[in-house]
Amino acid sequence: MGTFLSFGIVAYVGFFPAFVSGLWMPVVRPLWAGTLAHIGAFAYRLLTEEREKRRIKEAFQTYVSPAVVEELLTHPEFAGLGGRRTVLTVLFSDLEGFTPISEGMDPEELVAFLNEYLTEMTEVVLGHGGTVDKFEGDAIMAFFGAPLPLPDHPARAVRAALEMQYKMRMLREKWAREGKPQVRMRIGLNTGEVVVGNMGSHKKMDYTVMGDAVNLAARLEGVNKVYRTEILISYATYKAAGDILAREIDTVRVKGKAQAVCIYEPLMNSAPETVQKVRVYEEGLRLYRERRWKEAIEAFEEVLRMYPEDGPASVLRERCMGFLHSPPPDDWDGVWELTQK
Repeated sequence: MGTFLSFGIVAYVGFFPAFVSGLWMPVVRPLWAGTLAHIGAFAYRLLTEEREKRRIKEAFQTYVSPAVVEELLTHPEFAGLGGRRTVLTVLFSDLEGFTPISEGMDPEELVAFLNEYLTEMTEVVLGHGGTVDKFEGDAIMAFFGAPLPLPDHPARAVRAALEMQYKMRMLREKWAREGKPQVRMRIGLNTGEVVVGNMGSHKKMDYTVMGDAVNLAARLEGVNKVYRTEILISYATYKAAGDILAREIDTVRVKGKAQAVCIYEPLMNSAPETVQKVRVYEEGLRLYRERRWKEAIEAFEEVLRMYPEDGPASVLRERCMGFLHSPPPDDWDGVWELTQK
């Protein structure tokens, strides 16, 4: 619009005085040519922008919330093709023991069950600004911090994981009333550098993430089986998330990784009894690392008196009892070697 207005002003100022003076100039053709050129340029730019907006919507509307799609339309530079290096928080979740349960379901019943579960979990991820990468059966892969930058992506991911477990408890209550199977979900989180972008072939592309940080998040989801926990996060996520309540669980070396990682369990509330559980457990963990097995056992048993179903306290208590009879070597560094994925 501004272009057309400027052109009109120039035409009026430049040609009107000559017209009233009786000096005719062959200006019609140049005027029409200029006008058509501007109209063509404007139409081309409009069509190009609309095509880019359509590409962004088609590429991202199945991964992120509508609000994020609208933001991407305003900042299309974040939706470019190809990969870029950045730090994100990656989330993996899986249903515990779901394979044998699914084998006892009719196909239609299985699809309805999974759709209900995946819908609830997806809404939570999107609600916290996350991006759903993919579903693999009952497993979910998501990440936080792309395509739009989110400075607080570690905290968002932790809050999303806690809410997912809350929603899972609500679903279990509903399924119990309906006579459906009772399943539990495991979640692993890690924060680190990844490559994120549209990857694949020219005919089929996915917006996804790759890198060691992704692999560690997947491993931590599986480590929940060892400690009988529901959520485990890496030290990198714990440190970057800021003010969250979590207890340090252990230091482990996952299969396929040379570097040990300290793992934490984020907790839903900061009630006095929860804070007390964290304090006593972490005291037991300190005694365990100092090879003071009997004192560590007493601390873990105190946790179990408060919370009889506490998985980490039960696991570390059993481990200490084993070390009483067969201690680790003198150069033991307190790292627990995990042999399964």
